[in-house]
Amino acid sequence: MKLKNIVSVLLAAAVLGMAAIGFAADRSSPLTLTRAAIAAAKNEIPASCDFQGYKTQDENSLITFQDPATLEYYFVTVATATSKVEEVKVEGAVFVLGSTVINKNQEDIEAAVLAAYPDARDIAVSLVKDGNNSYYQAFFAGDRFKGELKFNPATGVIIERELEYY
Repeated sequence: MKLKNIVSVLLAAAVLGMAAIGFAADRSSPLTLTRAAIAAAKNEIPASCDFQGYKTQDENSLITFQDPATLEYYFVTVATATSKVEEVKVEGAVFVLGSTVINKNQEDIEAAVLAAYPDARDIAVSLVKDGNNSYYQAFFAGDRFKGELKFNPATGVIIERELEYY
């Protein structure tokens, strides 16, 4: 009778052990990790954005969204295993970077940076010439990331942004 009890206890322990291993494996499964990465990326973009897709390479996932109102694309790089957002890159629907007309000055661009990112500090703005076109480029530091923004010099609209998280 003792042998029967010992076998029952060992069998129960084996079943519990296998269940624990299965649960741990499920939490770190590629699908679970990808879902967590997508959720983390979604927290860093406007709620109106539509999910477009993802690609996992090495330790990172590149997750793509599009805002239907502005047609901007959001490319979010997330460390897949930890769901830590590494970078957000936003590209507008503008095909030509910049303008031949310059209506805005560096102070206007600095104000636009602060309007978009109120915690921005150490803002550096420069006018960049690219052939016949020009655009403003602004670098800044924030509480959670450092950023690079490109502005249309005629309108002061952000035409490209890249946020690199700490």
